[in-house]
Amino acid sequence: MDASAQWRDILLAEDSLSDADLMQMSLRDYGHLPCRLHIVPDGEAALAFLRQEGFYAGMPRPHLLLLDIGIPKIDGWEVLETIRATPTLAHMPVIMLTGVLMARDEERRAALQPLACLEKPMKLEEYPRLVAEIEKLLTAISGNR
Repeated sequence: MDASAQWRDILLAEDSLSDADLMQMSLRDYGHLPCRLHIVPDGEAALAFLRQEGFYAGMPRPHLLLLDIGIPKIDGWEVLETIRATPTLAHMPVIMLTGVLMARDEERRAALQPLACLEKPMKLEEYPRLVAEIEKLLTAISGNR
């Protein structure tokens, strides 16, 4: 099967319903890869999904995690730190999302090695660019799976 035709599961950890809806709509409307987007509202739920615990038992292991830095309960950097420290999850591809990239995040970024840190678009017309960047990274990692 052609790699571009393979379905990819993406987990989005995002507490803003409007941002989650925009991402879902943008992947559907601007994306070229077949994806299933799973959405969780906080860091605890993201880890439970990845560990397939409780409500998330039987869920697929995502090909990619889109992780908002500012999610509640356990922030995005702490979630990524836990992922990197968990042998079964350590190689999970993660893209950090934020409203504003901060210089103070550089040290954590260097230590935890997300695929990328991307700013969330402020305008609807900027979402095609974000989706293109996500799909470019997703295609690159799909070749390594």
